[in-house]
Amino acid sequence: MKHILKWLVLSGLLISCGQAQINTPTPTLPATDTPTPPSNTPTNTPRPTLTPMSSSPTPTPTKVSMTNPAHTTTSPCVTLYHEGNAQVELVSSGGSRVLVDVYDSNLLSSPATGQDALLTTHNHMDHIDVKFQGSFPGEQLMAQAGTLELPGVNILGIASAHNAGDELIAEGGTNYIFLVEMDGLRIAHFGDIGQDVLTPEQLSALGEVDVAITQLVNPYSFMSVENQKGFKLMDQVNPLLIIPTHFDLDSAKLAVAKWQGLYNGQPSVTICKSDLPGRTSIFFTGEKGETFADRLNLTKVDW
Repeated sequence: MKHILKWLVLSGLLISCGQAQINTPTPTLPATDTPTPPSNTPTNTPRPTLTPMSSSPTPTPTKVSMTNPAHTTTSPCVTLYHEGNAQVELVSSGGSRVLVDVYDSNLLSSPATGQDALLTTHNHMDHIDVKFQGSFPGEQLMAQAGTLELPGVNILGIASAHNAGDELIAEGGTNYIFLVEMDGLRIAHFGDIGQDVLTPEQLSALGEVDVAITQLVNPYSFMSVENQKGFKLMDQVNPLLIIPTHFDLDSAKLAVAKWQGLYNGQPSVTICKSDLPGRTSIFFTGEKGETFADRLNLTKVDW
């Protein structure tokens, strides 16, 4: 009887997490049991590259390359702000700005304008500011698949799942991946993805990813250091730079043992295509970068 009750409680937690709304109280942390990955989903699927952007933004001033300090580049670069949780600003060299998972608009580098785009991966309270989202003056994709364009920027929304087994649907699903093509970089924000594996269709839509912004641990997605689900998803994507959102010290240690560890303690970084490392690296930004730098023996980059 105890096993039956445990199974019923765990099932209720999985359902409530996937359907959580903004005003949903914080649930009790789920048990350590993890869902079984589907055995019929192929991995290591070849990924064709999407069609390149048709427009070219204005180049930025000369910038020193991380991979070769003696080399300078006039290639356009992306300015990235990581402002807590999964809140990110991406600003192109031409001034186009993409805001992702804004949960506190007061943290933005400047007020939103009608020329900005807002992307929301799902509607949990640590990923959305409801008042800000409702009055946002520009275009947006609110927890939905689809496309948007800004000058020099292409955006693709891809259906995904907050928890393994959630339905992948174009609108009203539990999580969405956003692929942003900007200044020659392909940046994918994974929100709180909790799938056991990415599907061939998702991998095909993503193509080659330069920068991945994603969680590494999250009990509400049954993602832990023990099951390494977040790490396995990144092994499928194989980006050159991973910026973690939800993580802890244990997952950070595992990440640095697996990938090259980099950091920059500034509130924003400017990344050019030439800055990308030659192998997958985990990149800690802002205050968290400073906090973990000594503990994890991270290498500082001056982007």
